[in-house]
Amino acid sequence: MLSEDVPEHYRHRQPRFVEAKVLVSVGRDHHGRDALLAPQAAIAWSRMVAAATTDGITLLLISAFRSVARQTEIVTRKRARGFSWDEILGSSAYPGFSEHHTGCAVDVASPKCPTLIEEFEHTPEFAWLTDNALQFGFRMSYPRDNPLGVIFEPWHWMWKSEAPALPS
Repeated sequence: MLSEDVPEHYRHRQPRFVEAKVLVSVGRDHHGRDALLAPQAAIAWSRMVAAATTDGITLLLISAFRSVARQTEIVTRKRARGFSWDEILGSSAYPGFSEHHTGCAVDVASPKCPTLIEEFEHTPEFAWLTDNALQFGFRMSYPRDNPLGVIFEPWHWMWKSEAPALPS
């Protein structure tokens, strides 16, 4: 893990997540990487993408499973670039606390909008997700003014039926 200078309040604001051990490919993400999800989340994601496509909506997968080791690299790189913990933890989870570790979270984009920006909320893809994602088990994790203190992330959706949190 990283150094112990992480703000203490962060460790208590979110559950720690178990890193998925069983993952299946759901194809390539927007960057050409093999995208992995937990098996049940993968089924739900595939069904949701098919339904969106039928409705004329293109859901671009930006990222899916991310290991604790990969999250450590991301956060360490931001620290090395001089970002404060508050800046980093407003948009990137501390390793072990990311929903991506579960294999049940996806970051989604629109072909009509740059990726991972708030403006995604003004796209047809976001409107479709808002109206339909729940029937596939997906929920937006970080709405505006969420109690976790994470920035508004209209692109981040998690399949909630399979995401065991570690005991406190």
